[in-house]
Amino acid sequence: MVFLRDAMMRALRNMKGNLFPNLTTIGIIAITILLFSTFSLIAFNLTSFLKNWEDKIEVIAYLRKEISSNEVAGLLEKVRLLRGVESVKYVSSSEAMAFMEAQLGPQKNLLDGVKPAVLPSSFEIQLKKDYRVTARIKELVSQLRPFQQIEEIQYGQEWVETFSVLVHILRMTQWILGGLLLAAMIFIISNTLQMTISSRREEIEIMHMVGANPSFIQVPFYIEGLLQGLFGAGLAMLGLLLLYKIFFFYITPLMKGWLAGIAILFLPYESIAWILSGGMVLGIFGSFIASMRILRYSG
Repeated sequence: MVFLRDAMMRALRNMKGNLFPNLTTIGIIAITILLFSTFSLIAFNLTSFLKNWEDKIEVIAYLRKEISSNEVAGLLEKVRLLRGVESVKYVSSSEAMAFMEAQLGPQKNLLDGVKPAVLPSSFEIQLKKDYRVTARIKELVSQLRPFQQIEEIQYGQEWVETFSVLVHILRMTQWILGGLLLAAMIFIISNTLQMTISSRREEIEIMHMVGANPSFIQVPFYIEGLLQGLFGAGLAMLGLLLLYKIFFFYITPLMKGWLAGIAILFLPYESIAWILSGGMVLGIFGSFIASMRILRYSG
C-alpha cells in the first residue's frame, strides 16, 4: 500500500514536471475517444429505435372487396391459428375511413365525396414477441399468401431491412474506427511517455546503479499512462454529454415533428464504465510499450 501511494505521488510529480506533453496527450486521447463514443451513441440510439419499432410492428392483410361476411369470420379464425400470431383485429372499410379522417384532422374535408367502400377492409395482425424480426415476419407472410381472400400484405419490409442494414454498417464503422483510434492512442501515449522517460534517463540510470527494484522505476510510468487514459476518457464522456445536451435542448425541438415519440438516449452506465476502463487499459498498455523500448536500455 505504501509502495503504491509512493508510486502514485511520483507519477503525479512526473506529470506536473512534463505538464504540456501530458495535457496534449490527454487532449488527443479525449478527442479520439469522443469520436468513437459519438459513433457508439448514434449506433445505440438507432439500435434502440429499431428494437422499439420492431416491438410495435404488425402485419396488415388487405382483403378483396368481394369477400362476404361469412368468409371474413372463417378467415379470421384461420389467421388466429397461424404460427407467430398473437392477435388479429378486423378493420372494416367504414372503420378505415374513420381512421383516415382522424389522421387528417382539420383537413378531413379532403375526403368529402369519397365513399368508405373505396377502401379495402383488412386484418391488423399483432405478432408474438419472438416473431417481431424480419426473418420471422417473412415466415408468417408466407403462411398468409395461400389465402385467396387476401389481396395484399404489407409490413414495411423494405424499410425494416434498409434500416437494419444501416445499423449494421454503422456498427461496423464504429468498430473499425475504434480499432484505428485504439492504435493511435497507444502510439500517442507510448511516445509521450518515451519523451518523459528520456528526459529522466540520468535519474533512472542512477536508480539502477544504487540497486533500485525495476518495479520501483516502472510502476510510476504505468500509473502515468493509466491516468492519461482515465483523464482523456473522462473528458471525452463530458464532451459527449455536452453534445447530447446541445442536441436535446436546441436541435430536438426543431425536429419535434419528425422525432415524435422517439426518445434520444444517452449511453448507459455500463457503456460509460467500459469506455473509462478501456481508456485506462490503453494508457497502461501504451506506457508498457514505452517502458519496454527505453527502460530496458537503461538497465
